[in-house]
Amino acid sequence: MKSKFNRILTLIFMVCLLVAPTTAFAEEAQLSETIAPGVTREQYTVNRGGYDTVVNVLKCDLTNQYLKIDVVAGGGEYTNKATVSEMANRTNATALVNGDFFNMLLQGAPEGPSIVGGKLESSPCVYTGLYSIGITTDNTAHIEQIQFSGNVTANNGKKYPIDGLNKSYYWYDGTNEYSHENKIQLYSDFWASASRGDKNNSEILVNANGVVEQISEKKNFNFAVPDGKMILQADGLAYDFFKQNIKVGDTIKVDYAITPKRDFKFLIGGHALLVDNGSVVPYTKDVNVLGGSRARTAAGISKDGKTLYLVSAEGRTSRSDGFKLETLADFMKSIGCDRAVNLDGGGSTAMVVQNLGEFDRTRVINPERNAAERKVVSGIGIYNTAPNTNVAVGAKIKGPDTLIVGQSGEYSLGGAWDVNYKPIDTKNSIYSLSTDVETDGVWEGNWFLALNPGTVNVKVTTSTGFTTSKPVEVKGFDYIDKLNINANKQRVNEGETINITAEAVLKNGEKIILSPKSLEYAIEGFDGSFDENGNLLIKSLGDVNSGKVTVKAAAITGSVTLTDDSSKIIKMNVSKKDYSINDVKSQMDAAPYISNNRTFVPVRFIVEGFGGQVDYDSNTKVVSINYNNNNILIPIGSNTIEVNGKNMEIDAPAVIKNNRTFIPIRFVAEALGMQIDYNSSNREITILELKQAVKTEAEKTDVSTENTIETSNEKAEEVLNKSATDNNPVDNNINQQ
Repeated sequence: MKSKFNRILTLIFMVCLLVAPTTAFAEEAQLSETIAPGVTREQYTVNRGGYDTVVNVLKCDLTNQYLKIDVVAGGGEYTNKATVSEMANRTNATALVNGDFFNMLLQGAPEGPSIVGGKLESSPCVYTGLYSIGITTDNTAHIEQIQFSGNVTANNGKKYPIDGLNKSYYWYDGTNEYSHENKIQLYSDFWASASRGDKNNSEILVNANGVVEQISEKKNFNFAVPDGKMILQADGLAYDFFKQNIKVGDTIKVDYAITPKRDFKFLIGGHALLVDNGSVVPYTKDVNVLGGSRARTAAGISKDGKTLYLVSAEGRTSRSDGFKLETLADFMKSIGCDRAVNLDGGGSTAMVVQNLGEFDRTRVINPERNAAERKVVSGIGIYNTAPNTNVAVGAKIKGPDTLIVGQSGEYSLGGAWDVNYKPIDTKNSIYSLSTDVETDGVWEGNWFLALNPGTVNVKVTTSTGFTTSKPVEVKGFDYIDKLNINANKQRVNEGETINITAEAVLKNGEKIILSPKSLEYAIEGFDGSFDENGNLLIKSLGDVNSGKVTVKAAAITGSVTLTDDSSKIIKMNVSKKDYSINDVKSQMDAAPYISNNRTFVPVRFIVEGFGGQVDYDSNTKVVSINYNNNNILIPIGSNTIEVNGKNMEIDAPAVIKNNRTFIPIRFVAEALGMQIDYNSSNREITILELKQAVKTEAEKTDVSTENTIETSNEKAEEVLNKSATDNNPVDNNINQQ
């Protein structure tokens, strides 16, 4: 019975494993582009927990004969730090990413080992659990722990161990030994600073032949390491060794090496492992400083060591949250890493790339919080050593990937490249632009106006016969959310020509100007005609005082109201005191504001601006308005007002704020016979006075339910109903008031 029960438990456990959620990545690269022989750049957007992280991967085929990968030291030597962009530009790298960890408070040297230009230039700190990544001369990558050893041998054969090469001071893991106490530290001419290690230690200057030239006791030399020479820094027992066995003029032997003994041509230090044998492993180093969602840099290798993956994840920017260490490890595994190691991250992370066909470099991973790039001690550079053929085999077309019917996009010949992915200058190239089907749109110079939805192939043909194309997706009018119609002037006279423009607000929030060639125009009230460019000729105002221009993009419509020149227009912005009457600018002493999803405007400036009269009875706290034969009484704080002797309800009462009376804008429109327009892009309120005949008593007390905001593809009643639950507070302010 017990055995049967155990089998059931085992079965349940196995089923749970099968159905349990996994952190495996299912994302596909949104961009994949070969940028050099054997090098592919991939870009991902990874969503975890509702947050996006932008990740770039450089996938390097180490067997490619034209691919070179090298460690780049800051400004060319250690202690001369530089940004990733500076290192890439200085060394003409195809791509470059930041490298090893370093102590930001000290001179500027890597914590791990490094081979730069084929020469060992730093040793690893004596830390536990640190791994490095190296590439041997047979183009095989290894991620492993590296140890350093060395000796100084005197003429009499006595030896003393060398603790490190080009190291800032630190304390050992575990034993907490001080790195510069009772030890010899070696500094080569790759250490640029005159400040080295511990300033109180003795130093011995040795030339390239091993001859001791100078000794400085209990203090450093006041100069940097001379070219071709080395300085041995010694303390305590180590300096006793020199005093007892070595003097100026002696020839000594200085030798050192790293293990394991491989024929490394590239080597850089990292931190703890992320992936081992194709599996994510627990992070073994202290994560107090490294924890949380941060920008990350990492390196990984394939099982055969022939593929190198350099990965940068952007963190703490508006577009990218960043990775936790465990998420970084999952990602490294997902892209094919058999082993992976964490590199310096956080504010040090950055990646720059010379995109295909381009001479300039682009930073594709930005520093944390979009700060300036940090100056770091080292980076990993990728170089294209192939020869230039200057014969183009490919080129890019610059211009938008997506258009809307009625939208124009500018296109031009971009960068070109040869068979070895070397860029070719196209600045002086002669070329023509076209599409496969003439009815797809209209060309005006380099500008293409899309007229039909679907996929359009934009083609470039050079004078040499070279051709390339770019697919462009043209979306239909159904991708438009609404149309904003604007006139270059709203107060018009007979014989004037008014320019009408249509701004489409797309479903993604983008705003574009549509070509008149794709739109339908109509005018009500005034008599006028439109030309092919959307210009309206006012032929006659007739016996009406306003006209309405309607523009249609299929089922999407928008409109703008025009008035005769005798009308007045007031424009103001929410939270701003500036306003204008008929384009004459002035300033109020109180600005419109928003409260409880209602927009309030100062009544005195509005009414007096239109020639009305405003009075206030401080005893009864009632505002009286006389405008256009309308008499209106507004008790402060009351939802009941009196219009021409009859009571009516308003949904937001008038208030006094900073000794100024504010009323809801919808009341202005309905009770005073004005029209309100609102531009959500700049929060501009337009109050339009329409000269009207004197209302009848019935008309005076009948408050229209018509919404005065011109909208697209919605009835006024629907807009009013929608406004109560609309998530856009600014639109609510207008629609409900």
